Amino acid sequence: MLGEILRDARKNKKLTLAELAGRVGVTTGYLSNLENNRQEPSISVLRGLSEQLDIPATMLFAEVTEEDVMVFRKGKRPQIQFVNLDYESEVLTPLAWRSTEPPEIDVIRLEIPPQGQISTKDLTTDSDECIYVVEGELELRCGNETIRINKGGSVFIPRKSGHYFHNAGQATAIILWAAKSGK
Repeated sequence: MLGEILRDARKNKKLTLAELAGRVGVTTGYLSNLENNRQEPSISVLRGLSEQLDIPATMLFAEVTEEDVMVFRKGKRPQIQFVNLDYESEVLTPLAWRSTEPPEIDVIRLEIPPQGQISTKDLTTDSDECIYVVEGELELRCGNETIRINKGGSVFIPRKSGHYFHNAGQATAIILWAAKSGK
C-alpha cells in the first residue's frame, strides 16, 4: 500500500528518512508513520513526496496486484480533495508503478451534492476532458451558455475551454471525469 510505495521510492532515490522528511518539510517520525501505514498524509505532503520522489501523486494510491496491473477495490479507492471543491472524490485510474509506459488518462469519480458546484468561476485545463453523468444531472456552463446533462449523458470539453459545473438538481450527482494524465 502507500507505505510500501513510499519506502520503495525513497530507497530507489537513495534517500534517508531524515533527508526526505527535510525536503518535504515534515518530521522523520511523521514520515516513518506514513511508511508504516500508521498515518494518512495531507494533500500538500503527498504533493511534496510526489515531487521529491519523481512519481505522480495519484500513483501513491495504487495497489499492485501484478507487475503492471493495479486494482482499486470498492471501498478501498483513494479519496482525494481538490482545492476548489468542498467534497471528496475517488481516484479510479490504476496507475502502473513499475510500468515503463506512464498512463495516458486520469479518471475521477465525484459526488456533487444538490446545488453543489465545481468551482465558482471558469476553469481551464491543458487537457481535453470528458464528463459522464452516472446519476442525477449536471449543468455545464461555458461562457454565457448553460447545458444540462442528465443521467447517462456525457460531454467532451476541449482543452483551454473555460467552464464550470453546477448540480441544479434535487439529488446528488455522480460523475466520472476523465482527462489526460498530468504525468
